[in-house]
Amino acid sequence: MSRLVGILMLGLCACDADPGLRVENTSSTPPSSSACERDGDCGDGLLCEACGDGFKTCVPGCREDAQCGPNMLCNHNVQCLSCPCPSGWCDLDPCRDLDGDGFAAALEGECPGKQVGDCNDGLAFVKPGGTERCANGQDDDCNGKKDRADPACRESCDQGRGFCSDSRSCRNDEFCERGCCEQCPATPLPSCDAGQVFLAAGLDDEGCTAPMLCFDAARCAGAPYELVCARNFASYSNRCEVAAAGSRVLHEGGCVYREGEPCEEGDTCSGNAYCRNLSEDGGVKLRCALRGTCAIDADCAHLRDTTRCADGGVPAFTCQAEKCVTDCG
Repeated sequence: MSRLVGILMLGLCACDADPGLRVENTSSTPPSSSACERDGDCGDGLLCEACGDGFKTCVPGCREDAQCGPNMLCNHNVQCLSCPCPSGWCDLDPCRDLDGDGFAAALEGECPGKQVGDCNDGLAFVKPGGTERCANGQDDDCNGKKDRADPACRESCDQGRGFCSDSRSCRNDEFCERGCCEQCPATPLPSCDAGQVFLAAGLDDEGCTAPMLCFDAARCAGAPYELVCARNFASYSNRCEVAAAGSRVLHEGGCVYREGEPCEEGDTCSGNAYCRNLSEDGGVKLRCALRGTCAIDADCAHLRDTTRCADGGVPAFTCQAEKCVTDCG
């Protein structure tokens, strides 16, 4: 088993120093007594050690593995450039296996009962020989190549499933999971009571169709027809239905093609959409949304490259009633 060698710089005495180097005690008064006599006189993680003058003091260190924390060993291959020098020092156990996948964190050497080379000991699916996925930001098989840089990632998807970087690379009924297009879960129709009808619930966080809701048809019977797209990315006949679905209006008119798909900052969305932060709690929830819609003025920045004033200048934009309004001043 390989062991790390700890180099400790403790104290200023001349233990184990170069024979050609003389270190003299310039103090006119030698120490009257030691700070400790035994390890028990020191706190946890400390040892009572002596220098060449016999004076003992407490220093960090260990004598056996039990004195170290979880996944640590007492390393006795300690070289000191000063003293007092402890007999051992707590080091991380190179054979630790925090994720329990049978591969140790050590990149070389031997670990009884385990293989070595785990490049991420915090994720059980990451290990030598693991399945490389195309878009999860991990080197899954620990070969030094990540995502699409590793040709093996294309073989990780089930037969008939494509590899992807995001859900927009997949079909409408699929979403991107760790670099592979996966089938969206089935959404069976709910069992509604008499007088109720089905009401769309929009898209879930993966961009898949959420299960339908049951809706009292009489609730919005008198509402005028006013096609709108809600923040759950479902189109409704009026604002009353939006409220019944527990959502809010995103913009007037129905939702556009592939609106609501997850995206990343700076991405180009399909059709007449742009990547917008739709979080309502100060977080980040990036989704493709209809161009020209907004919640704050900054949402309108996507129009600067395509909109010009009559004199050819770039207009200022303000967000009014969830629409971007140009101001050529």
